[in-house]
Amino acid sequence: MNESAKEKSLFHDQSGMTLIEVMVASVILLVGILGLALLQVQAMKGNASARRMTEASNASSDRIEQIMSAVWTDNVLSADLTKNDPDTAGDIHLSVRDGYTVTWLVTDATDSQSKSIDLRVGWMEDGRSHQVSQRVVRTKH
Repeated sequence: MNESAKEKSLFHDQSGMTLIEVMVASVILLVGILGLALLQVQAMKGNASARRMTEASNASSDRIEQIMSAVWTDNVLSADLTKNDPDTAGDIHLSVRDGYTVTWLVTDATDSQSKSIDLRVGWMEDGRSHQVSQRVVRTKH
């Protein structure tokens, strides 16, 4: 190859990208960004679900604390602790608060020295029901 041919090939050799290469790269980038956006939406849903479960656990803990702090009687603890209505053994108690349904059952033990408290907090989310439950034993002393 002579000197002028080398100069021509150096000046005419284009090492840029073609339009098709740019379009393919743009599509790949767009797919990646769309995937990240969908991942962000799922993360937001997961955070909302975790928040609801935390609120349900807090509602459960609040009710357990109210029941544990109630005055011990020979009968089962009161049905609605805010009203202090007496209750009989085996009744299921119900409270609805901020979209959560709290149900609990207080039963006397056979030794009359303890009470068993079964508590459930339920809620609806995305058309499905969810539930958190706790079981606590309260002793007389």
